[in-house]
Amino acid sequence: MSRTQAPAPLVVAAVLTWNDVEMTAACLESVLANDYPNLKVVLVDNGSAGPCGERLKQRFPQIDLVVLPENRGFTGGGNACLKRGLELGADYVQLIGNDSVLHRDAISCLVRELEKQPQIGAASPLLLDPGGEMVQFYWATLERERCMHTHHEGGARLDGRVWPTRETAFVPFVCVMFRSGMLRKIGLLDESLSTCWEDYDFCVRLSDAGYRILMVADARAEHRGGGTTGRYSPYIAYYMVRNRLICLFRHSSMLGMLREAPRIVRNFVFVARVGGSDPDRSRAMLRGALDFLLGVRGTGNPPVRRKD
Repeated sequence: MSRTQAPAPLVVAAVLTWNDVEMTAACLESVLANDYPNLKVVLVDNGSAGPCGERLKQRFPQIDLVVLPENRGFTGGGNACLKRGLELGADYVQLIGNDSVLHRDAISCLVRELEKQPQIGAASPLLLDPGGEMVQFYWATLERERCMHTHHEGGARLDGRVWPTRETAFVPFVCVMFRSGMLRKIGLLDESLSTCWEDYDFCVRLSDAGYRILMVADARAEHRGGGTTGRYSPYIAYYMVRNRLICLFRHSSMLGMLREAPRIVRNFVFVARVGGSDPDRSRAMLRGALDFLLGVRGTGNPPVRRKD
């Protein structure tokens, strides 16, 4: 008598977009082209000014569309993606930014590793620059006392060496796949952060709950960072400062912060110099620090300028 093969775990791949059609269409095309056999695709329109979600639904009628009435930041939009995945009964939910393009077997590779290691709470494909020739992100370490994540071995050619699958303490939330049971246990993204540092905060919470993070090097995705909000725009600078301070005081010990205070200050000064002589960015960083002290959370008071 032949043994009936168990169905593949259900993956819900949820793409988050805001005020974009063409870049999101390329992302959706790559997700829908994946070879994984049990896949549902969700698109969350995070309060776009125009009917972006509806236009994409017309082009891709097989997707499940969620339209938010207002922009809820990355954390609010990301949580809408994760919640919809859980509602659909997913075993794994993949949160995908619309500036990502997945390689055809990326989802299958991620599921294979997650199925083998139940202690892995989240897994990411190897992140490549557009074109797929250079490695953008491979693995990182965390320093809680300074609230830092240090990236290692990025910026190298993909064909220059072997890239084995490995654990990482931190992964940017570009196209991470989450174990649904882990999400139900530790909760979703912290919406008080709105945008920036939500990935650091979640990775710390995941680790504290006894889970681990895996970088699956056989899975590949290309990422065009900063396409929506810029890499160093005043809008991002505000959240980078405010939310880093939130995470610093949330996840570091007071004794550790006092010991590391000089290095922390030097690091903030270095970050401030990255934007050069942009006065808007400098004012945004000061506003972010002030709003941290005032207890302003959620969307807060970021500058409207979202370009570098």
